[in-house]
Amino acid sequence: MLKPALRERVAAPPKSWQDIANGEWLRCQVEQIVASHIERLYGYHFATVGRLTAQLQLPHSAIKHCFSLAGEASNNVQVCAESIHLPFAEASLDAVLLAGELEFAKDPHQILREVNHSLIADGKLIYVGFNPLAWHQIQQLWPANVNQYPWCGRSFTRSRVLDWLALLNFEVSEAQYFAPGFLQQRWQWPERLASKVHNWVPQLASCYVIVARKREYPLTLLPERAQRKRVQPNLQTVPLANQTQIKEL
Repeated sequence: MLKPALRERVAAPPKSWQDIANGEWLRCQVEQIVASHIERLYGYHFATVGRLTAQLQLPHSAIKHCFSLAGEASNNVQVCAESIHLPFAEASLDAVLLAGELEFAKDPHQILREVNHSLIADGKLIYVGFNPLAWHQIQQLWPANVNQYPWCGRSFTRSRVLDWLALLNFEVSEAQYFAPGFLQQRWQWPERLASKVHNWVPQLASCYVIVARKREYPLTLLPERAQRKRVQPNLQTVPLANQTQIKEL
């Protein structure tokens, strides 16, 4: 049975990628996988939510107004606010990028609801999460790593996040695993082994990325309206003068 996503006590989110095991390598992997999706974005307002997201070096997108939001002010943050209370009007953002934000949140559902509220119709959400089935989860067996990042947080499987997005009427266009490895720098042979196995078992990679589009459906579905018109044809009356009658001889 799955544990509820809502929690009373959570670990404080990491302040930078350097706080995560092999964080610099992981940050480069995230930047490479996200760059191709950001280049295809369009609109007027693009928000990157979270401390880790604000520190990503992202390419220039077609969206002119790009800004970062986090709970604490820094050089890379333009808006200081919590991700569970986004200070944006309804349907005001064209795209949102999240990286490792649900793993250290008390209510991950609330973050997705806020994003759904802020996105316009057909707006895009790009989410990068830590895979709980990855190779590096083996390091949790060492007591010294229990309180280290990213193992002190709670990771959610890709399928579970997809279910949450489906409930919010998001249409997923792409979902893939990336960055295979053990998140350690002392030995290189485990990293090479994980890279080779990734071709056959990608579900053991360190992270996954989900690209989804917000969908809004009308109250009256167009297929039903067209079907109703076919069932009830528009009958027209024929004038009496044009009607043919059979005369008796």
